Amino acid sequence: MTSEALPPSAKSERPAKPARSAKQTRAGRAERPAKRVRGRAGWIVAIVFAFLYALDAFQGLSNLIGLSQSFASVDVAMPGNAVFTLVGLIVVPILVYALILWGTRRLRAGSALLVFLVGFAVVAVFTLDLQSLYRSIVPFVI
Repeated sequence: MTSEALPPSAKSERPAKPARSAKQTRAGRAERPAKRVRGRAGWIVAIVFAFLYALDAFQGLSNLIGLSQSFASVDVAMPGNAVFTLVGLIVVPILVYALILWGTRRLRAGSALLVFLVGFAVVAVFTLDLQSLYRSIVPFVI
């Protein structure tokens, strides 16, 4: 029996197929939502802050080189703890920037800007903490 042979009242009694939602594909699987990627403004924010974080890392590198030369000029070995604190001054800004760059990859530019600013403040706190730790390890000025 085909649907044409059925009386009009029988056609309406047949259960209708559920309509596909907009989020389902032909195979019936749910679509994944489109992933957000960093836009042009987000990349501009990331590049501007890359220069700021690189400046902080470069200051740590210049401290390491300058203080190593100062210790070498008076023929005194630099304490190992002092070297680790100076290396920390280089590593912390790079590590924080990398974590923030990865963490803000799906945020809008304004939100990413705020996270980069907070990260820069965190780097400043770690920098001051490591510098005071260095001063406690090496109390004299060369």
